[in-house]
Amino acid sequence: MEKTREYSPVKGNYMETLINFLCSAKYEQMKPEIIHQAKRCLLDWSGVAIGGLEDRAIKILIDTVKNLGGNEQASVYGTRTKTSVYNAALIHGTMSHVLDYDDTHLQALMHPSAPVIPALLAFGEWKEVSGIQFLLSLVIGIEAETRLSMAMGESHYDKGWHSTATMGRFGAAAGVGKMAGLSPTHMARAMGIAGTQSSGIRMVFGTMMKSFHPGKAAADGLLAVLLAKRGYTAPENIMDGEKGLGALFSSDFNYDRGFKRLGHEFSIMGISFKPYASCLYTHPLIYGIIQLKKEHRIKPEDVKRIECHVSRFCYDAACKKNPQTGLEAKFSAYYCATIALLDGQAGNHLFQDDCLRIKKIKQYMGKIVVSLNPILTDSEAKILIHLKNDQSFTCHVEHPLGDPWNPLDDQTLEDKARNLMAVKFSKKRIDQIIDLVWNFESVRNVSDFSKLFRK
Repeated sequence: MEKTREYSPVKGNYMETLINFLCSAKYEQMKPEIIHQAKRCLLDWSGVAIGGLEDRAIKILIDTVKNLGGNEQASVYGTRTKTSVYNAALIHGTMSHVLDYDDTHLQALMHPSAPVIPALLAFGEWKEVSGIQFLLSLVIGIEAETRLSMAMGESHYDKGWHSTATMGRFGAAAGVGKMAGLSPTHMARAMGIAGTQSSGIRMVFGTMMKSFHPGKAAADGLLAVLLAKRGYTAPENIMDGEKGLGALFSSDFNYDRGFKRLGHEFSIMGISFKPYASCLYTHPLIYGIIQLKKEHRIKPEDVKRIECHVSRFCYDAACKKNPQTGLEAKFSAYYCATIALLDGQAGNHLFQDDCLRIKKIKQYMGKIVVSLNPILTDSEAKILIHLKNDQSFTCHVEHPLGDPWNPLDDQTLEDKARNLMAVKFSKKRIDQIIDLVWNFESVRNVSDFSKLFRK
């Protein structure tokens, strides 16, 4: 196997360095664990996307796309519909994220697979791309978006930007560009076209628009490649200068932070897979409460109060005190702590609108106290459960279940995907999908995979 190498800036031009890496990377250079992780991303994506198919937001989007029409280039998974590659990427990107159950990258502050996989599946089906090329393009797409997002830093997210939306376009463009065999010049232009379309703000969290973000990112990144391939021009250094995205979107943009060990370490290995269907920042407290409940056999009726000490981003983005919908509940540390105590789990079935009207849940939410602890990282939480008999139990979660340091094993990830896909497909069909995912390098072309998702 050819060794990977670390990429140093080309004459100080970091974007050129990134483009050279994207265009020169080869499947043979990827270690087996990297390819396996790419398959895990595809497996998890398959579950969360099909699991989100019946959501009202997706029904509205599919109906709208049908009304607009489009050349039949790519399938809409879980239906009999075929539409344009742009529309298919838009729908699938939104399906990926509508449950907020899709994979995440904590350092990059984003959901990496949701913008990239839909764009690759649409283009790959249309152009009959091989499974090997798909897997390589997935690794490359995730590398581009996460590296640029890390260069943006926390200030980008602090300003109110949704990194999955803003940086996800670069992932989709890089992945599809690799799949399309773009030259370095055309790849740089595709990144420029993607960058000038970049948008998506956190103010929409808790509404249908949050899941629309990766859908639009997937579609816009794919469109960027189609335009660049035909000769459309754009700045080849979209991040740079006082009017570039780096300066506009961040107050501490730093290429060195994002590009460290580029070509030597791969961001895909830093992905978290969610065991709970809520904002990732709530996972440490969910995990901690579940562990305390099991270890000390705590009964909900014996609990007097639960103190949850959370990180800055959890406190900022996921502490809705009185959520009114299932979507808002995914961003409520109060609600998430409550269902962890009452049910010992946090599956998607517990984030339905009807759950917010359950008297017992409302009652126990009043027992939850959430406090900011700025010292905690985003993977940490401290929980203190006080019982009515004056006993108390505490724990400090450093890495919740699903974190790269406390990962879901393949079987657990497969079980999650099976449960989610069961709403639409038979066990036999799910077996076929999962078997093909684990053997994706043998796929002749992506359309063979897409056929398994036809209704």
